[in-house]
Amino acid sequence: MKKNMFLRIVFYAAGLLILALGIIPNPGDGIVQAISDCVGKSVGFTKNCFDLFNICLTTFIGLIFAHKLIGIGLGTVIAVLGVGRVIAVFNHLFMKKMTAAAGVEY
Repeated sequence: MKKNMFLRIVFYAAGLLILALGIIPNPGDGIVQAISDCVGKSVGFTKNCFDLFNICLTTFIGLIFAHKLIGIGLGTVIAVLGVGRVIAVFNHLFMKKMTAAAGVEY
């Protein structure tokens, strides 16, 4: 059982890393980028705040209408915190190089 749980954690962490590094702006990520640009904060930080807001909203709606927590577990919370932090670290390390290679001002 312990080996199975270890593998599950390893695969979860790998998936989280791949998700964070391979984000293609979909509507959810596009709104995060727009908010980030408007408030002048980093995308990673804004992603964390946006996702935490969504967790709070989902929790509130679930508790009001179903009287219990629905659809939010430990994996959701870890993913929310992990994806934003991975994006922040990646941007900190590589943003200047990526924008220079793309010919975009940073």
